Amino acid sequence: MRAVLRWRALLLALALGAAALAAGAQGQGPVVVWPNIPLIRAADLAEYAQDRQAIADLHAGKAEPEKLLATLQALDALQTHAQQGALAELGRSLNVQLIAELDALARRHQLGAPRLRFDFSGITPQQLQRPLVLDGLQERLAQIQMAGYITYTRLDGTLVQATLTLVRLGSGAAQSFSATVPVQLLARTLAQDVFDHFEGARLAPHRRPADAGNWLASAPGHADRLVSREAAMGYCRSQGAELPSAQELQAAEAAGFYGGGLALREGGVYHVQTGLYDTALAQDGDARVRPNFIASVPNGLYYCLRHAAPARTASGARKQR
Repeated sequence: MRAVLRWRALLLALALGAAALAAGAQGQGPVVVWPNIPLIRAADLAEYAQDRQAIADLHAGKAEPEKLLATLQALDALQTHAQQGALAELGRSLNVQLIAELDALARRHQLGAPRLRFDFSGITPQQLQRPLVLDGLQERLAQIQMAGYITYTRLDGTLVQATLTLVRLGSGAAQSFSATVPVQLLARTLAQDVFDHFEGARLAPHRRPADAGNWLASAPGHADRLVSREAAMGYCRSQGAELPSAQELQAAEAAGFYGGGLALREGGVYHVQTGLYDTALAQDGDARVRPNFIASVPNGLYYCLRHAAPARTASGARKQR
C-alpha cells in the first residue's frame, strides 16, 4: 500500500509540474505515454489462506509451536527473497507484453496512428521496472503526457486481480482498468480494455429528454407497494404533479436511472394516465398499456411527473406588464 501511495504522490507532483504543458494533451491526437509501468504488489490472499491454515493446525494440536514458528520464519525469509526477484521479472514481462498487445490490436484493426504512443527514447525494455528509470520521467515532461502503474493481488494459483491506472500528467485526471484473470491473460485483458477506451468511437453524450419535467417517487408509505389508481392520483396531485402518459414512462425507462430517467421493475405494473403500463409485455408505448377496470383496487406501482412550467415568450411578458 505504501508503494501505491508513493507512486500516486509522484504522479500528482509531476501533474502539478506539467500543468503548463497540458494544452496539447487533451485533444484527439496521439498521447505520448511513459513506457515504464511499475508493477506494485498489494495483499496476497492466497498467502493469508495458508497462514490461517497453519494457525488453525496449531490450535488443533497438529503442530508444535516452536517448530511451526521456525518454519514460518524460514519460509517468510525465503519467500521475501524470491518475491523481490520474481516481482521485477513479472513486472518487466507484463510491462512489455501490455505494450505489445496494444500494438497487436492496432495492427489488427489497421490503425496507422493509435491514440497511445509509448516513447522508448532514452530507455530500453531491459531498464523497465528499475526505480532509477523513473527519475528520467521528470526530465521529459515536455514530451510525456501520460504515465501509469499496475497494482495486483494474487488470489489463488495463477489467478490475479489487477488494476492498471493511467494518469494524464497535464491535468492529473486518471482512468483505471481492472481485471481478474489468470496471470498469463492479464496483459491481453488489460490491453483490450485500454484499447476499447482510447480507440473506441466517441459517441455524443446522452441528453435528458427536454420535456421530461421532474419525476417524483411514490409516497413514502407506498414504497414498493401496489396501490390503487385513486391513491396514486391523489398523492401525485398533492405534489403538484400527475400520473405520466405511457409515452412519457417509456421515454423515462429508455433514458435509464443514470440518464435522467427511471429504472422500472422487470415484470412491474405501473399506473399511467390511460390504464396500467405492464413492463412484462414485449411491445412499447401504448401497446404495453392494459385497462384498469377497477380504480379502487391496489393493482399497480407508480411514479408522478411534475411538468415544467411553459417558458413565457417576450411578447407575453410585455403584455402582463
